[in-house]
Amino acid sequence: MSRLWRKRRDKAGGGEPRPGGPSPRDSGQAGERPSFLDHAEEGMLLIERRIVRWLNPAARLMFSTVDRPTGRPLVEVVRDHRIEALVARVQQAAVEQTIEVELPLSGRRLQARAVPFGNEAIGLLVRDVSRIRYLETVRQQFVGNLSHEMRTPLAGLDLAAQTLSNQLPADGDARAFIDRIIQESQRLQAILRNLTQLAALDAAGIEAERAPFSVTELVQELVDRYQPRAVTAGLELRIEPTDRRVDALGDRGKTDQALQNIVDNALKFTQAGEVVVSTRDDPSRVEISVRDTGPGIPPRDLPRIFERFFKVDRARGGQPGSGLGLSIARHLVELQGGTITAESTPGEGTLIRVRLPRAPLTSP
Repeated sequence: MSRLWRKRRDKAGGGEPRPGGPSPRDSGQAGERPSFLDHAEEGMLLIERRIVRWLNPAARLMFSTVDRPTGRPLVEVVRDHRIEALVARVQQAAVEQTIEVELPLSGRRLQARAVPFGNEAIGLLVRDVSRIRYLETVRQQFVGNLSHEMRTPLAGLDLAAQTLSNQLPADGDARAFIDRIIQESQRLQAILRNLTQLAALDAAGIEAERAPFSVTELVQELVDRYQPRAVTAGLELRIEPTDRRVDALGDRGKTDQALQNIVDNALKFTQAGEVVVSTRDDPSRVEISVRDTGPGIPPRDLPRIFERFFKVDRARGGQPGSGLGLSIARHLVELQGGTITAESTPGEGTLIRVRLPRAPLTSP
């Protein structure tokens, strides 16, 4: 879309204004625009020196408060100082930016993207995302209500099954069936916890703390916590040796939750071998890596493993799951201004890297 804007500008005058030459509005460029721009659902405006030089029909519908918007100041057309400020920032910085605003009178939510073209020309693309945000709110409410309504019955089922299991012979078929019920009820409770956590992360106003914390200590606590499970599974869970302390700037609790999900996933799908956690840093970032010797992830699935509810083929270890663990980890990491990536080779294992801002160095 940006290329079309530039092509449109260049047709109007080669990209460089001539002294005393016509403005984009006067050059007749409206007749040269691709006809499909008139049918685009996205509002499009061409702005020069804060003046609206052209806009498509979708933009006219969005900002219908002015009869003849062409040639008027932008703020008179959009009637929103936040959008005007966006255009001013982009004009000054020459870097495209995007904001989302809610119109006070109509309640509609608009996503505005400003693209610089040079020569004080700005392309403004506006999408009405009201329906999308409404559906997101409905989904969040549904997940929250579902989790709340199912939590109590599942806990009661789990308690009743455990009570019955304790009263049955350890080697009987009935005991085996009851223990299976306990396993499945606990798995469903774990899924509900993940759904509740994901709904909370989606909610507006969730923020991450920004404070220095020791990644070295956090990783040691994490490995100690999961060591019994690794031993039971016949796996080696260890920390790659390092001779230096690594500190990050972020939210210790949210980082811990993210790493728990990653290590839990690694242990779940690794049938033999080891899970290794390592840390390193550079002047600006801290990296925490979790490497396993599991079956690996097919290349076609690797880009999707951080999506909600996405699960790699069940043949990968045959382990049940909600498909939410890594998605939650991504949310928790990105909330702190960090990144999470994955590398994998089928048959060899998977490597998950978490990168967070590094804590400032303190004087000794």
